[in-house]
Amino acid sequence: MQTRGATANKMALRLLQLVIALPFLSLFGQALPVDWSQSYCTFDIGEVLKVNESAIGFAIDNYCIYCSHAETLSYDERRFDIWARIGVFKKYEIELKYSYPTAGLVSIKYQFLQGYLSGAFKSGFGYMKGTRQGYITDYVYDFYPTIIFTKGIAGNLKFFYAPKIIYSIHTRDRQEHTDRPPEYIFQYGHCLGLVFGKKFMFLPEVNWLWGNNMGTRYMVNQFGIGVNSRL
Repeated sequence: MQTRGATANKMALRLLQLVIALPFLSLFGQALPVDWSQSYCTFDIGEVLKVNESAIGFAIDNYCIYCSHAETLSYDERRFDIWARIGVFKKYEIELKYSYPTAGLVSIKYQFLQGYLSGAFKSGFGYMKGTRQGYITDYVYDFYPTIIFTKGIAGNLKFFYAPKIIYSIHTRDRQEHTDRPPEYIFQYGHCLGLVFGKKFMFLPEVNWLWGNNMGTRYMVNQFGIGVNSRL
């Protein structure tokens, strides 16, 4: 006879599948928005879920890019993320995330520090499709190594800090008749944020990242707020 815990876990997994399915299926459609949506935000803590424990979350943020290059425009866009997480082994957690409008990510997190200060290493892989001016399409593969530290302040109020790297490979359009080589973009920076709550958490945060796109240097500032609920 199944226990209540086992039944709850099955229901949670079905809910996670429902939350994730539609956004991820949309990644493979051809009628996608022109805007890009790499996931720079963290909305996470330096702790992992228990084995078979799951969580879902939602966040909205502003993505602001600044560049002094004469031919590059700065812009500010509103974006959102939806994610689902589950504890798979002791100290290990897996996450699936959809970042509107065109990015999908999968990551694994390992907690290596517990006690006065919590710390975890999170490694992610992302895929997105973006169309630039002139209808040239990039297929982008992102790698997200991140370290997350969390420190309690008072009660259920915590502070988190996350240094991170985003390494992107932009392959050329498969339908584009050109010898344009792939682009390799390196970005680095950090995130500061707060956590309010324990089972149901509010996570306001701000990110600063610096990038170099084939010699063009720029800065990204991304700030937003997320909610994460353990099921």
